[in-house]
This record gives sequence, C-alpha cells and structure tokens, in this order.
Amino acid sequence: MRRQIVRLRLAEVLAGAFALERAEAAPLHDLRIACKRLRYALELHCEGLPAQTQAAERVMAELQDLLGEIHDCDVLLAMIAKGSGEAARIIRRDRGRLLTRVRRLWRTAFAVDGALDVLAAYAGFGSPQGSPGIAP
Repeated sequence: MRRQIVRLRLAEVLAGAFALERAEAAPLHDLRIACKRLRYALELHCEGLPAQTQAAERVMAELQDLLGEIHDCDVLLAMIAKGSGEAARIIRRDRGRLLTRVRRLWRTAFAVDGALDVLAAYAGFGSPQGSPGIAP
C-alpha cells in the first residue's frame, strides 16, 4: 500500500514535469501542488521506506518552496497592471532565477542515484536516469 501511494504521488510529479520547460504560471503551480502531495505522502509513510527516500522528502520540500516563490512572482506580476516598469522587470528577473534553481535541482535529483532517482526505483518506475521533462 505504501509503495502504491508513493508511486501515485511520484507519477503526479512526473506528469507535471513539462511545466519546467514551458515555464507557464498554472502548470508550475500544479507541479508545486504535486510536489507537496508527494512530500506529505513521504512524511506520512516514511516508516518502512528505504533511508534514501528521506533525501527525496527534502528535495520535494525545496522544490515546493522554490515553486511557491515562483507562484508569488506570478501573482505579483498579475497584480501589476500590464506587467511593465521597473518592479515588473525585477520580479521577472527573480522569477527567472528561481526557475533556473528549480531546473538545476530537478536535474540533480533525477541524476543516477539522485534522491528522486532512488525514489523512482523504489516506487517501481525503474531508474529514470536523467531529467524527465527538461532537456539536459
């Protein structure tokens, strides 16, 4: 049962990986929610999981936080009338930097024996060995 829940939540995260390429607000927010759900599943079902999955829980927390900051930028940009001016430029710059950090963390986590690579193997996905959803 535990493995099935982790597998389902991880599948949701993997299905949302396309958001990292498109960088659109709504899909990135959906990916954040999927990361949160996987993180909570790992927290609730940590007993009996391989020790390496604790690293996956930390990665999910960091991804969730970074994606949340991107969402905050998106909300601020929407609040600024037409998204012009110095404030919008600064918010877009910060959003871009955050997205770069998310993409880097994603690649590292799915590298061979990375935190999410190990979790994917545990959940029965095999080893993705790479960066699902984003180009190397």
